[in-house]
Amino acid sequence: MLPLRAARAHSPQRRRLLQAAMLAACLPLAACNAPPQIGGTFVQLWRSHLDWTRDQWHERLTASHALGCKEIFVQWVGIDSEPDSTWIAPDSMIQLLLDESAALGMGVHLGVPYDERWWNAIGDKSDAVLDAFLARSNERGASYMQTALWTLHEAFRGWYIPYELEQYNWADPARLDKLADWLGRFSDVALATSGQVPTVSTYFSQLPTTGTLAGMWSTLLDRVKLHPMIQDGVGVAGIGNYDALRPLHDMLVARGATFDLIAELFEQLPAAKSDGSDFKARSASFRRIEAQWNIARDYGAQRIVAFSLDPWVLGDSAEARLLLKRWQSAIG
Repeated sequence: MLPLRAARAHSPQRRRLLQAAMLAACLPLAACNAPPQIGGTFVQLWRSHLDWTRDQWHERLTASHALGCKEIFVQWVGIDSEPDSTWIAPDSMIQLLLDESAALGMGVHLGVPYDERWWNAIGDKSDAVLDAFLARSNERGASYMQTALWTLHEAFRGWYIPYELEQYNWADPARLDKLADWLGRFSDVALATSGQVPTVSTYFSQLPTTGTLAGMWSTLLDRVKLHPMIQDGVGVAGIGNYDALRPLHDMLVARGATFDLIAELFEQLPAAKSDGSDFKARSASFRRIEAQWNIARDYGAQRIVAFSLDPWVLGDSAEARLLLKRWQSAIG
């Protein structure tokens, strides 16, 4: 997932954010061509956001609310890494986010600290490396949930586990057993501290494997109380990725499980490197977003969550400006 760009206090982006907010006050209650209700959007924190002012956060949240958002998913409250790369958002910043969201009538899901060594750990063939990572990240996440007082805030809606699950790295039954135990510890603490089942996102890996996404989640949901969020994967794989997700979708519907659909609002661009370290993207075309909306309307998801309004709709690029204009026309 990609970083969000900071909006400067007197930038063109700020004017567009305010325009989006003012537009919302004039929207009709219904329109025949209106998009499905966007239940929420992700907010991805980076160190640069620690310097944001209250006005900047107010503008971002107001603009998201203007486009229909009822909830915010803060992907993580900090990054756990090597000593010089580890940081966590101060309590004053999380308090501000919760207060501003409450004033708008929006709820907030908070992601526990994310250990960015995740991909290296799960890609390592050594059980010792994986076991050490799982133990450390469990302890770090549980400690945050147990000591934070955000569950008492009126805007708090639950905990988010900021690790994306796919079928490639968990095809082996022994590794899947480790994953279930790890998620179970997160779920137990989340339920104990908030009374809410934690959310976690998942996507279809195009890497060949004997494992299936539906099979993985069937095992997980048999053992752990979780609320899955399905990434539609359209930003990378195109609209055809919904075919790859069909077995997972059908399994969840058949067992009566609640789930969210994450609609990706970007389009991946060709990169010089193929390992994901040189990821480049731009805002998707409105035609493609409409195709996602048409699927999302009847998908059976509890919420449609955008990834992400900022920067792909509320950003300062020409593509974002065009997408915002078309989006406003669709809802207005």
